[in-house]
Amino acid sequence: MKVQDYLDAVGSGVGSFGVEWTTEVKPAAAHRAHTFTKVTTAVVLTGVEYRALAVNADVETGDLPWGEWFLYPYVIHHKGGEYVRVNTVDGTLKTTYYVDGIDVSRDEFLAYLTPSQREAKRPNGGTLTIKAENMRLVGSPALALA
Repeated sequence: MKVQDYLDAVGSGVGSFGVEWTTEVKPAAAHRAHTFTKVTTAVVLTGVEYRALAVNADVETGDLPWGEWFLYPYVIHHKGGEYVRVNTVDGTLKTTYYVDGIDVSRDEFLAYLTPSQREAKRPNGGTLTIKAENMRLVGSPALALA
């Protein structure tokens, strides 16, 4: 998704939206012949000041640890890429795992990764920064809950 499409969808205002994004995951060396994909859906808030949210205490709030604001608080530019910043609504984040396009369990998916990749690198929710080109859907919150 292009950033302008995202901004048009959210209307550059404060609100909640259903989003879906895809992440390609690099597996352990022994499994590089396969494609590993995560598809995540969530209801998110956008256009709000995130630093006041308790879940974000000392996590991705205030000054950016990387990149610079293109359009605060919606879009960040970093190394030629554009990222959207959202805050997930509790209990709405859902991830589906695929190996070569086939839906697999989380445990099976993680088995293909290195031990360090299996560990969560950040909280599952709260403030997220998502590469704009990975966004596949922006719409009503009901779309993400379906």
